[in-house]
Amino acid sequence: MQAMPSHPVFQMRYRKVVVQSPATIANFGPGFDSFGLCLESPRDRVAMRLEPDGSRSVRILGEHDLPTEPGLNSASFAAMRMAEMCGEGDVGFSLTLRKGMKPGSGIGSSAASSVGGALAMARLLGCRDRALILEASAMGEELISGTRHFDNVAAALYGGFTFVTCGDEVEVVRISPPDFQIVVLLPDIEIRTSDARKVLPKTVPLAHAVDNLSWAAGVVHSMMRKDLDALAKNMNDRLSLPYRRELIPGFDSVCESALDAGALAVSIGGSGPAVFAIARKGAPRIKKAMVDSLWNTARLGSVSFVTSPGKGARVESIS
Repeated sequence: MQAMPSHPVFQMRYRKVVVQSPATIANFGPGFDSFGLCLESPRDRVAMRLEPDGSRSVRILGEHDLPTEPGLNSASFAAMRMAEMCGEGDVGFSLTLRKGMKPGSGIGSSAASSVGGALAMARLLGCRDRALILEASAMGEELISGTRHFDNVAAALYGGFTFVTCGDEVEVVRISPPDFQIVVLLPDIEIRTSDARKVLPKTVPLAHAVDNLSWAAGVVHSMMRKDLDALAKNMNDRLSLPYRRELIPGFDSVCESALDAGALAVSIGGSGPAVFAIARKGAPRIKKAMVDSLWNTARLGSVSFVTSPGKGARVESIS
């Protein structure tokens, strides 16, 4: 994507803004590096104020130990890149970030921060070009993961179910998903995205690629038809799941317990260690089964919650 503003000059129209940016599930089912699902919760909260003296500062609220150097924090870094694309590269700002999710958990923590920072800066500068906001958000992701990928940031920014096509320029297709419950289990371990990529093979059998293409088409079709049963039948993967499941102790037992408790499908969120299940009903029962199974099998504690498909990042207030 060419990082150029759609209008050559952006006038600063506001001084303060508060943005909420949601967690996401990337690699949703068979859509490795292309599918994303926005979650209604949890959410990061980014408050930003323009500073006339050109200074820049970052403050982190909560228990997470994150960088406060503007060039090292994904939210402020994305905001800086957004300002540059708006022709305001020297703009000063103070940013306060309250994390709603644990970094490295597999539910798009860095993407939520990046989208929050980019969207906040865009709104302060009067820019509503979502393609530019997406590009700046992906730059924030690249700072953390080392690669510029769009699956998490697209879902966080656009909401719903998204898939990304990467040709000469990035395009995002958004589909409103059916209503369903999502149970998310976050084991008390951390898996770096870079480590999760190292376990993936550089080549895969043609039959495995064909299977994933078939399932991916099924996921898109079932999302368009809002057919939850068809969606569940296509939530398979032979490109990353067979390799990454080994990084999560007790994964097979957790999956079996979730399905026995009524889940329609179970998979890994992003590069892990998040494990998620989709269901029509009975989410509390499924959540308990997954938590108990993880502890009984691997003696691992966890954080778990129930959510639903979300509508994407939003401006809470602006003045």
